[in-house]
Amino acid sequence: MPNLKDIRNRIRSVKSTRKITQAMEMVAAAKVKRAEGRMKAGRPYTDALYDVMTRVYNELKNHVKALSESRYVELLAPRPIKNVGIVVVSSDRGLCGSYNTSVIKQAFQLERAIKEKGLTPKFFLVGNKVINAFNRYSNSEVLGKLGDCTAAPQVEHANEIAEVMTKAFVDGEVDSIEVLSTDFISMISYKIHLTSVIPIKGKLKEHQPVIDPSQGYVTEQVHEPSKEVKPELLLEPDPVETLDQLLPMYMSNVLYLLLLEACASELAARMTAMSNATKNAGDMIDRLTLDYNKARQAAITQELLEVVAGAEALG
Repeated sequence: MPNLKDIRNRIRSVKSTRKITQAMEMVAAAKVKRAEGRMKAGRPYTDALYDVMTRVYNELKNHVKALSESRYVELLAPRPIKNVGIVVVSSDRGLCGSYNTSVIKQAFQLERAIKEKGLTPKFFLVGNKVINAFNRYSNSEVLGKLGDCTAAPQVEHANEIAEVMTKAFVDGEVDSIEVLSTDFISMISYKIHLTSVIPIKGKLKEHQPVIDPSQGYVTEQVHEPSKEVKPELLLEPDPVETLDQLLPMYMSNVLYLLLLEACASELAARMTAMSNATKNAGDMIDRLTLDYNKARQAAITQELLEVVAGAEALG
């Protein structure tokens, strides 16, 4: 027969756990609203910056001779890929369901797939969970680590990632840069997504390549008939300065929005996980209460039988 004291202690323990999960659910619900607001507020700016970058990128074909002086000219054209740079974004804390497990599992699968193709993966790790996982289970080269930032991403964090990865691309350490993170869909859903960031060519709506990897600089323009009247675009103070200022801003903003998406996805996953944990705790309390009542009733019945047996023995 179950011990009544053990069952009472178990019920008391589960009730304490349920209070914690309820509190964490409410905190996550409050934070995810703010994170979703920041993410949605950043999307229009990113879209506008994308349009500006697209217009400037297409205008650069008229200034190809001057682009050789830009320190970012190599970001505009693809090159043969031997080393793949991957930024992996996880969370700093657990208790968010399968969020971190899914991201880390996908990162290791991507690592194996790249190596099977004869290429070399190089990682920049964002979030303590993925940092710890790669320290234990991976021998791939790590270009950088950034922890304690995913709960509230700042522009400075995106700038740090962009600076390290851009330098790695310009120095020839990597030939492309991808970001493995999560896209926020709704409060109960997110999607793991691989976003290609560098090289820029192929990521924007281009009318004509700025730099052709097979033929070098573009020297001849091909104009297609268009009914759309486009205003003249002037690059001031000069094309090189415009590119050097705009390109880092564009890359940093793309990374910053991805960090915000991952933050909102993490908080939504934590809210859902804590909601499920609270519900499961309630179900467990109901089952334990039923077991407690059964055990108590059995104990009372046993005592009554003993009293009756004793009375009959005396009589």
